[in-house]
Amino acid sequence: MSTLPNNSLSDIFSDSPPASPTSKQASEPSDIPRLRSTHATNGYRDGISVSKDQALQPGFDEAYPLGAILGLRVGYVLGVLEGLCGALRSQKPLTPSTEREGGGETEAVRREEAQQSQELLAQAKEELTIEKLFGEEYWGSDGMWAYDIDRKEEEDVTFWEVADQHPMVRKWLGRARDEALRAGIRNAEEGFVGIREAGTG
Repeated sequence: MSTLPNNSLSDIFSDSPPASPTSKQASEPSDIPRLRSTHATNGYRDGISVSKDQALQPGFDEAYPLGAILGLRVGYVLGVLEGLCGALRSQKPLTPSTEREGGGETEAVRREEAQQSQELLAQAKEELTIEKLFGEEYWGSDGMWAYDIDRKEEEDVTFWEVADQHPMVRKWLGRARDEALRAGIRNAEEGFVGIREAGTG
């Protein structure tokens, strides 16, 4: 009985199943899978390293000025509130005679104002943390602000406008300004304007 010639078409009519992938892998030398894994790992690491070099510094250069302006605003707000707390704590206690001369102001009222000032400062420190200022509700995945900026259409948005109209910064700028004016600091409004002029000078 003659045998069929050994060619690639003879396997089509064969009853035996095709070779499985595992049998192919088993036939490979043992070093090939290890080398494949090593090259894949090294390629991944090289890709991460290159992408960091290409994106990290430009991203830092673009975001640093805005972060600095936000820091100035937050620092000014906290400075005003801390100054008011210190002023209220350092007041001399009122005696019964000075209470009458003070037009109805009492030591109890002063203590209450000092306590409210401390609570306001604590709330500001909690809401103006870096984590909350740069939270996902205010910034997109591309690093752009996700809140509206009021401006004229023909003008470009400045980082000062982005910082001033950040919802948390805008809220606390108003609170600090109101507290300063209520405490009788007449140049409080000038101070809030002056910090911007100093930063752009």
